[in-house]
Amino acid sequence: MPPFSYRTARTSVKLAATAFLLLAVAALGVAGLQIYVQTGMTPSGALLHYRGDEATLRYPKSFIEMVGVNHAHAFTMPLVALVLSVAFVATRAREWVKSLVVIALFTGMALELGVPWLVRYGPAWTVHLFMGAGVLIVSGLFTAVAVPLYEMWWATPQGVGAAAGPQAWQPEPGSPGNRLRKIGRGG
Repeated sequence: MPPFSYRTARTSVKLAATAFLLLAVAALGVAGLQIYVQTGMTPSGALLHYRGDEATLRYPKSFIEMVGVNHAHAFTMPLVALVLSVAFVATRAREWVKSLVVIALFTGMALELGVPWLVRYGPAWTVHLFMGAGVLIVSGLFTAVAVPLYEMWWATPQGVGAAAGPQAWQPEPGSPGNRLRKIGRGG
């Protein structure tokens, strides 16, 4: 069985993968918008959101509120990281790049799940870990989306004269197809 290639995948596979990847970008964009609305994407805004402020009559997040928000994300975020990782691992990228993107996605998602608890109940400096989580998630997301989309829709086959990329048919030695290929090269 030939190895999987986005370049030669069926159109239905490309459409399904493209739809998921683009919707994942949109969904995480909406999540970023929600974070902006709630915190202004500033450390002080995040501290205010989780710890509250008596001067502005904002109450700290209760344990029940923290669990309520966290339980839904604890199921969905790892699934999103998994699907994005699998989509990226199926590309022609180098193995070390694949490992780096997988680590970035899962580490970013784990931080995004754990840092709110640290900010609410731990030292105030932990609020700066949100920035690290954001960098990991955004860089992992855009890499895990851009590379598969490029390979699906814009990449050219490897090698000069290759008709269908790595899964191209290769004729047996001495077969008529081999003879035709020699004629096409002038020999």
